[in-house]
Amino acid sequence: MKFGILKYSSRGMNLGDYAQLEGIRQAYKRMHIDKNDIVEIERNKITEYDGDYVVLPMAGFFSTVRTIHLFPWPSKIIPVYLGFHCVDESLIEEVYKAHRNWGPFGCRDLSTMNLMRRNGLNAYMSGCMSICYEKREEIPSTEKVFLYDPPEELVDYIPKELLENSEIIEPPTREMKYQGYKEENGHEAKAILDDIFQKLKKEATLVVTKRLHVALPCIAMGIPVVLAHICHNGDLYDNRFSGLDRIIKPYKLSEFGAINWQPEPIDIEWLKEYTINLAVQKISETYNKWNSICTLSNFYENTKPAVYYDGMKASYISDFQKKIEMNNTLREHTIFEEVVNHKFENMHLVFWGAGDKAQWALRRYFRYILKCKNFTIVDSDCNKIGKKTNECFKGVKDWNANRVSDFIIESTDCIEKISKNELVIIITANHYYEGAGAAIGNLLTERYGFRDGKEFFFLDKLNNSLELPLSESVKLFNHLDGF
Repeated sequence: MKFGILKYSSRGMNLGDYAQLEGIRQAYKRMHIDKNDIVEIERNKITEYDGDYVVLPMAGFFSTVRTIHLFPWPSKIIPVYLGFHCVDESLIEEVYKAHRNWGPFGCRDLSTMNLMRRNGLNAYMSGCMSICYEKREEIPSTEKVFLYDPPEELVDYIPKELLENSEIIEPPTREMKYQGYKEENGHEAKAILDDIFQKLKKEATLVVTKRLHVALPCIAMGIPVVLAHICHNGDLYDNRFSGLDRIIKPYKLSEFGAINWQPEPIDIEWLKEYTINLAVQKISETYNKWNSICTLSNFYENTKPAVYYDGMKASYISDFQKKIEMNNTLREHTIFEEVVNHKFENMHLVFWGAGDKAQWALRRYFRYILKCKNFTIVDSDCNKIGKKTNECFKGVKDWNANRVSDFIIESTDCIEKISKNELVIIITANHYYEGAGAAIGNLLTERYGFRDGKEFFFLDKLNNSLELPLSESVKLFNHLDGF
């Protein structure tokens, strides 16, 4: 069993995401966790995780927007809620349904804690993990003020003598060099954050900012801070600061004229110790509880891939998971993409079998085929290989050559030339549990080591996955998006 830590390697960077991981890093350091036992898990792709069993501290920002999907939750991840921030009630409701037994839930701020309590969860205020940066040993001998993205309205209030000894640090762009999720993006973001904090730690005698995750790490490092912000909802406090004002006062617009421009460093060493020790305690408790269970289960799970009989109406997702997807009106994926765990633009879709079910699937899912990066139809019948689908299906009832493109049927050997990262195979046979469907499924598991529900999918199980309960069929039909 491994220890997890969140990572952020998308092109849209937020340095605060990395700052919030400091408490977890410090906890692992005290626990003497070997770096080889630490697994980085992409926050925005938690649902795709399929590695070792792992204890994952959920420290950071979570929502159903910005492509952050938590459900369906991977069975290999055991969550520990510490420094968790979420004011999205729809997500909190799903946390209650799926994770209510994983509590108590450590929250980053009071707004999150109160929302979770209102939804029946056992929540407490653990605070933000970004207060766990190590305190600097030396104070700069020369006064230097750093302005890190203060509100524009605040500049006129800053004393002239402070401005004369100030340096502006421009927040780095949120756009990283590489499109999509690339390790290079994450490395670049961490390097930028480290450079900024090292500079502040070495040179700053005062930091003026509106950024919570600049203010808290600076306080932890022993740097005096002025935190000022303008809430989007008028002259109110931002809910992200709720409870954290026990550490530092966030000045709102109406208070800019009363700011103390000569603040003392705030000693939070005792609070830092409590926070890190709590992280060590909760992570250790979870690991000790689950390690034997997961080790034993993992032994049996790592058997040779095979296709098992799961009933006549076997499905790849539950009705509960369907409702989550259908109620998520902001999602970027179709239901089909969620089931096969690939986006169309990165998918090489393969229909295995050029029989009656293939011509039916070609007609029904043709608009999905057009969206895919690549599409191939294969068959092991020498009499079909090399022919075009219109020729092969000519005379078949309901086949309309004018509605569907003409594809050349290729040999099944071409599978070996397709990248496994892009490959999605649909076995276009009548049933997964008998006949040609079962034979092809067994072939894919035995010859290629492919797994049902990972690299290949049975057409009948896919159809069952995307059927709706009768009571939901009218209400949610449009969200099916085809499959």
